[in-house]
Amino acid sequence: NDGRDNIAVIYALGDIIDGKGDKNSIGSIDLAGEIKKAREDSTVKAIVMRVNSPGGSALASDVIWREVTLAKKAKPFIISMGDVAASGGYYISCAADKIYAQPNTITGSIGVFGVLPNMQRMYKNKLGITYDRVRTNPHSDLGSITRPMDDFEFKIIQKGVDDIYNGFITKVA
Repeated sequence: NDGRDNIAVIYALGDIIDGKGDKNSIGSIDLAGEIKKAREDSTVKAIVMRVNSPGGSALASDVIWREVTLAKKAKPFIISMGDVAASGGYYISCAADKIYAQPNTITGSIGVFGVLPNMQRMYKNKLGITYDRVRTNPHSDLGSITRPMDDFEFKIIQKGVDDIYNGFITKVA
């Protein structure tokens, strides 16, 4: 920074995760912080973000998307897509003023899923571990991997997935 007008170049490389990232992942706290810093820097006249990500956490992607939206209100925000900008990589890109993709960039993939494994039989048959539980209500251990979900719990989880998906397609649209 020599006092002249600058363009900030921010790299978003790797899987998108909640919290702090590392050299192989995009942490929502770190990336949102870098975007905010560029947004608030009066010498930065535009922001270019290079995205190369297959996606990851929906919550982390939304945190980054929000910061892109705020930055776009303050100065031009440009996305440059690398090899892949899919799912969450596309999510964090869609709010920009302009998106540039290479002819071979893999992008799009607006999909959301949730996984809750049932490890009850594996624990019992492979490790000899069984569980007893005390609950304050029938669903206080929702999300436990030590028992199967009932229909009510499945509907709760599915509604959450559907809500995230609808938010994603609304933002992209």
